[in-house]
Amino acid sequence: MRLRKLVMIGLVSLGLFGLASLVNSSDVSAASNVAIDGQFSDWKDASLTEGYNGYTAMKSDGQYVDVYVKMKYAAVPGHGDYIFNIDGKQYHAWFPDTSSDQPKQISITGGSDSDGTQYGTIGTGYVSKEDEHNVGEFRIDLSKFNLPNSDVGKQISMTNPNIGSDAVSSTVDSIGSGATTTGVIADKGDKSQKGDTPTDANANNANDNLNINIDGKYLDWKNMKLTEGYNGYTAMVSDGNHVYVYVKMKYGNIPGYGDYNFDIGGKKIYVWSKDDMNVGSGETKEVSFTAGDYNEGHQYGTVGNGYITNDGKNNVGEFKIDLTKLNLSNMSGQTITMYNPNIGNDKVTTAGGSTGPILISGAGALVAIFGYVKLKKAGYLGHNEQRISGK
Repeated sequence: MRLRKLVMIGLVSLGLFGLASLVNSSDVSAASNVAIDGQFSDWKDASLTEGYNGYTAMKSDGQYVDVYVKMKYAAVPGHGDYIFNIDGKQYHAWFPDTSSDQPKQISITGGSDSDGTQYGTIGTGYVSKEDEHNVGEFRIDLSKFNLPNSDVGKQISMTNPNIGSDAVSSTVDSIGSGATTTGVIADKGDKSQKGDTPTDANANNANDNLNINIDGKYLDWKNMKLTEGYNGYTAMVSDGNHVYVYVKMKYGNIPGYGDYNFDIGGKKIYVWSKDDMNVGSGETKEVSFTAGDYNEGHQYGTVGNGYITNDGKNNVGEFKIDLTKLNLSNMSGQTITMYNPNIGNDKVTTAGGSTGPILISGAGALVAIFGYVKLKKAGYLGHNEQRISGK
């Protein structure tokens, strides 16, 4: 009987731990939900620093800092500059002065002095107007500033003299390895269509809440991390059952061969397409993909489909691979890497879904409830409650 009680108590404890994990994981995901997309409601709970002409807020997310601006009067200033101070050294960010009543995209340039261009394009963002106030948001890639590793953990502050003299601050969490670079949105495009270039909003590219559709339109990739190769960019995510790949070329067509070299939990899979990958300017067409255990292998048959597009400037594509057709074990939590030598040798990485912890937590909650009821019926909890209360 005593052993049975101990087992039940252990089950209740495990269940409560799982329930607590579920609650905590929700808190974590809710705490980092800023997206640089021209919609500003995700800044509503941010702490604002007031200046004589407006308000600023700043959040750090890995090697990136997100900045929000709300003006009292006039347009969001592009110049000034936005002066970042890190460990006593100043870095300048600026963009051409512009204003718009609707979300309008901007590209951020960086330098070591006012209106400097030494660091090239360092970020992207939007300006717009809400409630009669000009507003803006943008993301800066700190790795573009060539920061030393010793700056990790240091405070980063920012001011713009055209907004106010009070600084908004955060910390440098990471500055990247320099192995990959992040693409920048070229243009927002029509609202009824998807854009053609992702930005980096979420470094691990988890697919739990992606809502990506493989349909020959690409705006749903806009918050994904791009890995740069000598000939193009790739991004990849997975929900555990499928892996989704985005490609944007610098030159030439989307490669069908190469192949797309996958390493999925240690197993090497080669994915390729025998379809004609030529596409005319402004055209989109569907292609299918085959997979095997070696280059141009076909042991697994047709495993996915996708679309390629020539938007008049670049060839872009997206495709989906069905992991269940590759004779793989459970993909939850497995690391997936991929590269195509015709795009570059840098590998893009994601994980094969992350539903496991949620399922464990949900099961834990059921165990906790079941265990509590069983102990209550046995009268064990009642006796302990009396002892604890001293009655």
